[in-house]
Amino acid sequence: MKKSKIVLAALLTVMIGFTACSSDDDGKGNNVEQISEKQLPENSRSFIKTVFPNASFRHVSIVTKPNYYGTTYTSGLDNRVEIDFDSAGNWTEVEMSDDSAIPLEFLKSEVPHILEFTNKNYKGQSIIELDRDIRKGYEVTLSSNLALIFNPKQEFIGVDLDLDKDEILINASELPQVAQSFIKEYFSTATVVLAKKELNREGDEFKVYLSNGFKIEFDHLGNWKQIETKQNVAIPLALIPIKAMAYINANYGTFKIESIEKEHTNYQIELVNGQQEVELLFDKEGNFLRIDN
Repeated sequence: MKKSKIVLAALLTVMIGFTACSSDDDGKGNNVEQISEKQLPENSRSFIKTVFPNASFRHVSIVTKPNYYGTTYTSGLDNRVEIDFDSAGNWTEVEMSDDSAIPLEFLKSEVPHILEFTNKNYKGQSIIELDRDIRKGYEVTLSSNLALIFNPKQEFIGVDLDLDKDEILINASELPQVAQSFIKEYFSTATVVLAKKELNREGDEFKVYLSNGFKIEFDHLGNWKQIETKQNVAIPLALIPIKAMAYINANYGTFKIESIEKEHTNYQIELVNGQQEVELLFDKEGNFLRIDN
């Protein structure tokens, strides 16, 4: 469901994938056609009935070109589970429409060893995305946005650090003091899961992943640049201009803020509501400028 560089205990191999869409075109020239659930392979339908006996299909589609994981069919259930299958009917990708934790009944049924490992080694975090290539193994995304790699036997291989060539891992104590104080003030209940420094000629920048699902980017001085959340955990209101928040409440009351980016003189705020996404641009005082899609 995303591009990734797979790092073994000390950094190895590469896996690449993407999420199949349920629209007429996925933006990659790959046509997507809506179909009925009866057109799914029989074992896919039986699998859903077994694991989620009380769930019904909301939508089902077929793509013309399978992705890295072999996804041919995409589907959404009325319990918010989004689950994809290959041409043979085996599940390939699983996540929730609201980015919440994947139901335990699925994890216990399909990846019990992975569940045991994550419960033991990443306490307090949940599995929010699960990708599978039957031949190569699993990629697991936790609520902290950390990605873990497992082989086909569900044995732990390593952490996907997603490091670019100009990035290095650092300890939280190596972040600029301004960034450390910011995290302590606005995210006091979270811990730093991963911190990276991006080596830049104009000044190093930093990316921080927190245990409650937030990802924060800082400039070389430690000032925040972008905040992202995938876990329905609200971005602190003190970080959102008052006028911008009032505009969002008045015009996008059913949407949730997924990210806010602070640019030179503007704020770019991304909103989501189920499958709907919209990006709004505000000036530094929080006055609405335009939709920025």
